[in-house]
Amino acid sequence: PQEESNISRQVLAFYAGENEDFAISIDVMKKEKSFIADGRTTEVVGSAEINITPLKVHDNNEYCFAITNGTDTLSGKIKGNQFGEYSMEITLDFVPVTITIGEGECAQTISLVNILDGKLTSADVINIAEKEFEERILSEKEAGKYNREIYVKLITGDRQHYYYYVSYIGEGVDYWALLLDPETGAVVSKK
Repeated sequence: PQEESNISRQVLAFYAGENEDFAISIDVMKKEKSFIADGRTTEVVGSAEINITPLKVHDNNEYCFAITNGTDTLSGKIKGNQFGEYSMEITLDFVPVTITIGEGECAQTISLVNILDGKLTSADVINIAEKEFEERILSEKEAGKYNREIYVKLITGDRQHYYYYVSYIGEGVDYWALLLDPETGAVVSKK
């Protein structure tokens, strides 16, 4: 098993939901406080990131939101950037069940589910990646130059199929990467 000291990012939960107007994701993770892809891991902190993707043309550059589990609520405003992306870090200390976007008559509530429920964990996929890269790891360790940080993220292209992206990052553009099926651990792609 991999020691945690060189893990610069790992997904702990990934909540998602959508309706005809919005797609929502909340990525709960442990990550390097100031991430630099340099092969070294510095201070790791708990974090969460919300992403709101409008699915229809709109004129808003800001949305109000309220995330709740029925008891606890986290409210805020999220601004879009010049590319129409709405993303920000949040402090989330409960399991979200719904998110409401907008206010008053325009408010829309969307149910959230953890895409990773019943699936492999970040630790599981790191162990699979360690076996996949075993020869490379041993070769670098024998040469006395194994210095890599491990980066784990959940990705999707269509919001229906999700994959773990696992990267062993060295210095500069030196990295190894895998895409893994979160249910089976099957390697979909390897670099």
